[in-house]
Amino acid sequence: MKKRFLSVLITGVLGICVLTGCRKAPEASADSDVYHAKSSLEGEVENIAADETAKNMAGTNGAEQGEHYEGLVGTEENGIRICAKVPVTPQTVQTLTLRERDDWDAEKLKELLDSEGRNVQDITGEYLALAEKESSEMKEEDRPVEWLNFGDDSLLVLSDGQKVASFARNTCVSYVDEALKKNCDAIYKKAPETDVTKGSEEISVKFPVSRARDILLEKLAVLDITEICISRALYYELDGTAFYELLFTPSYETIGVASEFGQIVLGEVQPRGTAWITEDGMATMNLENYCGNITERSETGNVLTFPQVTDILEKYLENNTLCGNSEAKLTQAELVYYPTLQESEMILTPAWHIYIPLHEMEMALETGDKAWQEAAGIGAAWNIYLDAVTGKMIKAE
Repeated sequence: MKKRFLSVLITGVLGICVLTGCRKAPEASADSDVYHAKSSLEGEVENIAADETAKNMAGTNGAEQGEHYEGLVGTEENGIRICAKVPVTPQTVQTLTLRERDDWDAEKLKELLDSEGRNVQDITGEYLALAEKESSEMKEEDRPVEWLNFGDDSLLVLSDGQKVASFARNTCVSYVDEALKKNCDAIYKKAPETDVTKGSEEISVKFPVSRARDILLEKLAVLDITEICISRALYYELDGTAFYELLFTPSYETIGVASEFGQIVLGEVQPRGTAWITEDGMATMNLENYCGNITERSETGNVLTFPQVTDILEKYLENNTLCGNSEAKLTQAELVYYPTLQESEMILTPAWHIYIPLHEMEMALETGDKAWQEAAGIGAAWNIYLDAVTGKMIKAE
């Protein structure tokens, strides 16, 4: 397999899983062609996922789709308290396989650059030379660690003297309007940060977040991207200058790609987008591991209902696969696509995501929230992904 790398800083560590043998193995379970004896926990999870009665119990225990769920899963000694709105989910959802784009060229990048008649130059060579010079001048210990990424080795950088745009790996995009970015840079570290993720109607702003979203979607439409999932929107304003910082991921038929990862481990990729948007237009945009062509869609089964999800979480708690704190609240429940890099393909697996946003947990810790201080002390789960069809644990932190 040809490996493709991009230099980035590793913020997590590789977890190593050791499998041990069983004396009695009446059934076998397979993960990536590696077979092992099926544990009793795996069997219990499979039984819950296959329970047709449970699939018709969406209204049980306040777990109706579109309604609020509040309850303790597990026990007071080892439990997870969920206080979240249960999303409306489809009965079935597909697993998606993506490869790098094959339709990007200089003309498409010029359209993204939108130079309004200014002279556009290909500066790819200059960009590579500068990057090589900077790398050669860095101390060995300061150089970023190489990391696997989604896409090929391609790079194209264009500039009109004011704006710079690039395509990289046929999966990544960057755009900078130097004049607008300079204005944003001047206040970024000075202006107060206002979270407007849930709307800016009650906050005094120069222009609404909906306008920023429209500017972003207009730029993305050039890349044939018509749907996004905004995970966070922050507003900055100082001395007459104002802009929004939007954090977002791809979305497919209203199901967004995961945005909350915690630690990074080998094989994970994080499709993510960031943009700074002013009233006059876009200042910056960066799409990392974001763009791909869907090459395969596969049906994998019915989506687990929320009662099935809580029953499965209870089994993981009983087995001590999960450590919980019965007082620390997980405030979000959503159906997302969880991305995994498999050789040259990105696999998007439907997943139930039960969590508290990292910035909310950090704020709770900073303000002395005893429940989350205790939860952090024992390593209680705050970020859980379950396969939305099988109930298999994908990731838990």
